[in-house]
Amino acid sequence: MNFIVHPSYVDQCQSFELILSKLTLENMNKLVQPYEYECLSFQRLQTSGRVNLIFNLKCQTKTHLPIEFILKVCNPHCYWTKYRTKNEVYAMKYLFEHTNIPIPKILDYSDDVNTSVLSCEYILMEKINEPTLESVIDQLSDEILIQIALKITDYVQQLRQIKFSHINQIGSFSSREMLLGGTIEDGPILGPFKNLQEYLIKHLQWSIRRIQTDEQLNQLANHLIVSLEQIIEIAKADPNLLNEQIQYRFTHTDLNSSNIFIDLKTGQIKAIVDWEKCAMTFNDQDIEFFSGWFDDQQKEQHFQSILHQHLSYSQLFKEKCVTQNIKSYLDVMYSAMYATFYSSTWFDCEQTVIKHIKYFFEETENAICQFKQHFIQSKGNINECVNE
Repeated sequence: MNFIVHPSYVDQCQSFELILSKLTLENMNKLVQPYEYECLSFQRLQTSGRVNLIFNLKCQTKTHLPIEFILKVCNPHCYWTKYRTKNEVYAMKYLFEHTNIPIPKILDYSDDVNTSVLSCEYILMEKINEPTLESVIDQLSDEILIQIALKITDYVQQLRQIKFSHINQIGSFSSREMLLGGTIEDGPILGPFKNLQEYLIKHLQWSIRRIQTDEQLNQLANHLIVSLEQIIEIAKADPNLLNEQIQYRFTHTDLNSSNIFIDLKTGQIKAIVDWEKCAMTFNDQDIEFFSGWFDDQQKEQHFQSILHQHLSYSQLFKEKCVTQNIKSYLDVMYSAMYATFYSSTWFDCEQTVIKHIKYFFEETENAICQFKQHFIQSKGNINECVNE
């Protein structure tokens, strides 16, 4: 994707307001009428996610039987036009047919604002009438939590066993044939990417361009550009980033407790949602899926120690991608991307945006320092590495 000027926070707010103005009862009825339902009311749900709008639609059948649906209105950000919707829909439909992972059934969707009944991208799916793990985790015993975690382990294994013979690249799904059309896992540079080197360099180049073209970012981070350019030159000559033995895996990337619906009495997993960022990737977030489940670090460590005692999870953990040689690169890339893209994409107000940008530029500075120390220790003078 070519470099696109990032919309301002005000522009993004206006895009959301325009979408909200089109979400009327009349249009909701147009959405469900082809399926012989009538929409009686709809309500926006307050969720912990910041990217999309989620609504509960209360409908009835021709015989007046009540039925409810979930409507996910996709973020209108210009970098994600069509991509997130297509990726989520195609991935969910594939997994629904080829695995036993519980996936909500999709009733309808649109990835084209020009033809959409709602004038926006959306996914209409069945409602899961169960609580999220996030909302009830404090009520669950260790035994039930381990049961849930072991089932998630089984689902992650199923994902990692999925192979597409046509290509081994980093990317998200852009067609019904599960071809890769980009990657929306981390930033606006869509790819797909043939290896880690291309993935890393393209994202760092994008961050540099953002700093150069945005007045506010330039004032805060112009001094970082030289260091980021040095890291790009080192990356171009680093064979660790061209490791052809890395097998990119089908990864959900966001198995946090708010995306898992369970039966409170039995602990049975009823659905896993939010597949919009799934991708073929080196990312190991799915393996350490429980890392965001607990507010207390001691509880998390205790849970992790118990889980590691189970063979299925310990075997999964052994499959982690070896990233020691690339971690210092990724630390720089992710912090720079959060500073130049994500921090100014969906936060609550201009002051919060600025606060997060400053925070992640500090993280970028720290990551650059750590990167330089790593390379000085392993290869000598960093300037010599650049000039090789």
